[in-house]
Amino acid sequence: MARYLRRKSIHKKRIRKLGAIERDVLGELTLGDMLYSFLLSGRSTKQFYRLARERANHRHRRKLAIERLVEQEFISTRGDRLSITEHGRSALDDRVARTFDLLKTVAWDGKWRIVAFDIPERYSVLRNKVREILKRAGFQKLQHSVWIFPHECAELSLLIQEESGLKKHILYGVLDRIENEERLKGLFRL
Repeated sequence: MARYLRRKSIHKKRIRKLGAIERDVLGELTLGDMLYSFLLSGRSTKQFYRLARERANHRHRRKLAIERLVEQEFISTRGDRLSITEHGRSALDDRVARTFDLLKTVAWDGKWRIVAFDIPERYSVLRNKVREILKRAGFQKLQHSVWIFPHECAELSLLIQEESGLKKHILYGVLDRIENEERLKGLFRL
């Protein structure tokens, strides 16, 4: 029984670490299971073919996108592995910076956005990346793991949570008021 529970807990940890692409690939691998269940039901055959076409179209579009990124030298391939190049990293950083600059030009709505996290030591590399992203986005540190920003950024918080696989360790909130608001307004030049 203990062996079964250990396997079960290991399996849960693996699922938590999966990113969006990994979940997508696993979804495609379950196509055989879906085929079996659909073929058992005669009414579902049309739905199965529609779903199979959608999946094939999605794979084709993803393949074309990867080919374009390789052609533009944003990513490189080694066998069946993909990695971002320096050119790709700088282009991505520029795009992120432009997005954050647009966020800052929007008039302040009087609300504060807070991102708080309590990430375990075993994920220290990811924790440091989260801090780096928040700094680059223009957040100010209130405490070691509590950051504040005056503009809407729910998408950024959601992206950090989803891509890092640390959703249960990161909180995002919106505040109407906060102590020492005048000092914060000065930090953000509001």
